Amino acid sequence: MTHLRPKQEYIDQYDRITVEDCRRRENFHRNYKPPEEQAKKASKKFFEGMAEMCIHYDLLFTTLYWWEKKEKTVRDWIDADAHKDQMLEQARAPEGIRCLTCSSRLTSNEKYIHDWTDKPMRVLFFYTCPKGCLPHRSIFSDGEEYRRKPNPCPKCNTELSRKREKIEGEKVIITDTCPKCGHSVVDEMDLTVKEWQPDADYEKDRARFCLSAEAARKNLEEKSQLEGIKRLVDEWKERDKHKEDYQAVAALRKLTVVELEALLTPVVEAAGFVKLQFGTPEIGKDVLLPFTAHDAKSGRTDRDSSHTLGKLVRKALDETNWRLMTEGISYRLGILTGRLRAYEREEDLLALIRKKDKHEKGAGNDHNAPASYIEDQE
Repeated sequence: MTHLRPKQEYIDQYDRITVEDCRRRENFHRNYKPPEEQAKKASKKFFEGMAEMCIHYDLLFTTLYWWEKKEKTVRDWIDADAHKDQMLEQARAPEGIRCLTCSSRLTSNEKYIHDWTDKPMRVLFFYTCPKGCLPHRSIFSDGEEYRRKPNPCPKCNTELSRKREKIEGEKVIITDTCPKCGHSVVDEMDLTVKEWQPDADYEKDRARFCLSAEAARKNLEEKSQLEGIKRLVDEWKERDKHKEDYQAVAALRKLTVVELEALLTPVVEAAGFVKLQFGTPEIGKDVLLPFTAHDAKSGRTDRDSSHTLGKLVRKALDETNWRLMTEGISYRLGILTGRLRAYEREEDLLALIRKKDKHEKGAGNDHNAPASYIEDQE
């Protein structure tokens, strides 16, 4: 039994699924009947226009969905059927299987892929007795015997006896008979392959719904434009919802290094710290700026000196885009060192504002703030 078919048959199968799905969606929108209350509020022409718009956008995304999956799905189908054929070819029927009635050695005359349970796919061999004894036996390629689920008689609950007849190329007839009360159930499985026949509109719809490379390119462009509009609208909504935060960001003083020096120098000098100097900045995701200052006030302990300068710097930078980093201020022989971090991206500045608001309200750390900012405030 060969599972693998010509590639075009898989493509045709995939296209039929695509056309069926797109037709269903198109028919749904075209035949949709609005509730009576809604129908009274607008004209029939309005609802027809809405239906056409819904059809356009639904099919835009649906046809792209099927187009994007097509190549991989067809390849997966081909690989799966090729694997089944390989399993059938390589599988060898277990030997030494005997009839449960007369102990005659059984031979296998049929084998199938068994993949309709939650167990891994296996090859199942069917054995018949040369003397015609029943029951037949079914053995997997790994030697495990197939056990049919109990099939009790619906009248007397006795296990039914099964007889299987195969009419080549036409059907399989399975007869279950009760050996006790004679109740019988016949089940026929049609094996004839009914060739699929397209309807009159199929090729036209296939051309509409199964996208060519050029049609897919145009749909992708339109999809990208729609997604861009959505992002823009979402941003407008976000800004309107949190306009106070954005206004606060706009009000922050975005200082250059020269402006930063002009801001801090008089503040620290008034408290007895002199020779404020900045080192070479580290420029990466953020700008990190080392600085030094000298404590000119005699009698101040190293702890008091570090704490006082840190407090002054934090307060002076509160309304700016600069922050003192987490290590704070270090002191040695009257020389104090530290580092400042500058925030430039709008999302980080928003996090600064929200962190500040929560801190002022006593709400603790803001998990939406940048990790670097949370550290810098500790």
